Amino acid sequence: NLGALAESVWGAAKGKSEVAYIKVATGIGAGLISGGHLNRGVNGIAGEIGHTLVAENGPVCRCGNRGCLETLASARAITSLLGESRREEISTRRLLELNEAGDAAAQRLIAGAGQAIGLAVANVCNLLNPECVVVGGDLSAAGDALLEPLRQTVRRIGIPSAVEDLEIVPGVLGERAELIGAIALVMQESDRFATQEAGNKAA
Repeated sequence: NLGALAESVWGAAKGKSEVAYIKVATGIGAGLISGGHLNRGVNGIAGEIGHTLVAENGPVCRCGNRGCLETLASARAITSLLGESRREEISTRRLLELNEAGDAAAQRLIAGAGQAIGLAVANVCNLLNPECVVVGGDLSAAGDALLEPLRQTVRRIGIPSAVEDLEIVPGVLGERAELIGAIALVMQESDRFATQEAGNKAA
């Protein structure tokens, strides 16, 4: 949520009021901005895109279901698969290095993750119709190796009117996104409180 707020106030989605921020790291989550404000949902769990079903008979997820996006496309899932094939411990940094060096297995796993994430993002777009999707988190450093398969899947599956003008861009704030988002949240809450106080005084 804080990453979404940061990218919409000062980052890749600056000036946009309808934004979905997808963080792809050890897990996968989404922060949703609607009307320029965070959409947290009733219990604060809006945006749990990592638990979108993408493979009905896929691996068992920590949530208890099978085939959640996180089990197939998170950095943890990809590095685990690559580590098994190479018989070595693979970190996210190592995965990115191998991708950059042209390692076929690393590139294929990252592209597959992009496709799976694109499936979930297409559903988000069909439901919420954001004007911009920002992809952040550790795995976003893979750049177009992740983003192009993601974009292609969204264009193929999304309702044309929901995705034809959609921007899908990498985040620009990196590891600072959540910290910067906390500042933005304080500023928003302060403005809201001031507005309420002014309204109370006027009443």
